[in-house]
Amino acid sequence: MKKIFAFLLGFAVLFSVSCEKNPDEGDIISATYDPSTTTFIITYSSGTEKTVPAILDNSVSPPTASATLPDGTELWVAHAKQGGNVSFTRKETANYVNNWIYENMNIYYLWNDKIPKNPDYSRNPHAFFNSILYKYSASNHDGDRFSWVQENYVDLLNSLSGVNSDEIGFEYILFQVDESGTLYAGVLYPKKGSDAYAKGISRGMFVNQVNGQDITLQNYQTLLGGTGTKRLRMADYAISTNDNKYYLKDIGDFTIQMHHQFAENPVYLDSVYTIGDKKVGYLAYHFFATDKDDKGHEYDRQLMDALGRIQAKGATEMVLDLRYNSGGTVTSAIALASALVKDRSTDKLFGTTEYNSLVHQALLKEEGSDYNKEYFIDKIQINKNSTIPIPALNLSRLYVLTKNWTASASELIINGLKPYMDVVLIGETTYGKNVGSITIYEKQDAKNKWGMQPIIAKFYNSAEQSDYTAGFTPEKPENRINEFDVDGDGKNEFFLYDFGDQNDPLLGKALSDIAKTEVRSATSQPSISLPFRSAEVNKKATLDTRGAKRFELYDDTHEEAIRNILKK
Repeated sequence: MKKIFAFLLGFAVLFSVSCEKNPDEGDIISATYDPSTTTFIITYSSGTEKTVPAILDNSVSPPTASATLPDGTELWVAHAKQGGNVSFTRKETANYVNNWIYENMNIYYLWNDKIPKNPDYSRNPHAFFNSILYKYSASNHDGDRFSWVQENYVDLLNSLSGVNSDEIGFEYILFQVDESGTLYAGVLYPKKGSDAYAKGISRGMFVNQVNGQDITLQNYQTLLGGTGTKRLRMADYAISTNDNKYYLKDIGDFTIQMHHQFAENPVYLDSVYTIGDKKVGYLAYHFFATDKDDKGHEYDRQLMDALGRIQAKGATEMVLDLRYNSGGTVTSAIALASALVKDRSTDKLFGTTEYNSLVHQALLKEEGSDYNKEYFIDKIQINKNSTIPIPALNLSRLYVLTKNWTASASELIINGLKPYMDVVLIGETTYGKNVGSITIYEKQDAKNKWGMQPIIAKFYNSAEQSDYTAGFTPEKPENRINEFDVDGDGKNEFFLYDFGDQNDPLLGKALSDIAKTEVRSATSQPSISLPFRSAEVNKKATLDTRGAKRFELYDDTHEEAIRNILKK
């Protein structure tokens, strides 16, 4: 029986290794890819190694690399500029999986009328899936940038619930240090409950070596992933009394334990500021999730508790920090929007969802003419006998802190509230994702452990607006602030303040705007002597829009109805 787990907006790439039989050399026990030579290195159970040249596909971004072995085994890596373990599968398995992919894509894919009629079923499932997509391009901004497929649906489901199997305990971004290609990992924030958080690793610090090795684009996934303990050489900014400038200072080694099946809590920080005669609420929220996939709604409870504390302290203004939030569940997004909106009513329309004609007709028959309409709510329904009340902050205006990683459910909040209140953006242009997908997999099929995440829906607000594929840009030029380059000179300083610190340039700008005066200026601090040589090179899983994914946006409001379609 086919299963649907989630409805989401996502970015995705996953690298994995499985075992396949080679009749001459024995079993393949590992396979890696070397981007410097564009070759695959295969290790067999006999102890021998073989090097196989890769074929690059530069028609996609990032370019992929693949190779076909004499026995039909296909190797594939999703990012030809990065090294690491690779995916591989046999041709007979690929054909079976590809038929399954094609069948489901013809039913659920938003652009099912654009799928090729005679695709090449002999390709590996990654390449096959990619070959049938209706792709985004410079001339087709309504095309697909977000669908993906991967080998293990269990890993896919875990990742969508915020449960990471190999977790270092902090979000990071990689910066280039010099022309040699050496990278530093800048800490965006430590995850509460992690060993890294307990050991004192904090926002704005840098990792410059792991276990004595320099970090590069080729090895960062290995050094900052995996299991066991990691010895991190750390640095932080320190001020020099000689010239009143900030320099990077070595602060020694931090030995931390990697986590297996770590569940991050998205409700990070809430506080209330007194600015003149006004009370201003602040919430740092990192993704939209009801719980850690245990049906307990613990994250929803904590989110409503945080909003309740802000309401109880008399906040009449609100700053919502979504700069690292790339999405999550529709119900959590609706619940948050319902707590913030002006003059909330359950008769007010939050937004609508558009599907292809086949899915539309099936859902119309299943749920009626209003099946695709979502209204504001005053409580979260857990089960027949239990609810979570939603506080009503009743705001006339909402400030949202954004970055180019602000996406999906975060953009759903912005778009959904715009018809009802003044939504002021401060930061960078958001990512631009107005579409959603579902997770499709076969739980009982031993021959097929793949999962796929095809785009199947497009989202609109109550004013029928959905034209934000280029993202939302802060309207006022003075509100366009890159927290890594506050002065706008193109040099990345990566000097970060803690969440909630009024010196933070984004939060400080919001508070200044509310107060109609300068509250506090981060630019009055001493200058920074070590800007990094280039813009960010890559981001870790939660933030990497060119690579690994996060929890994006799944429509759990229609999950059961979509399951029923699959049963027919």
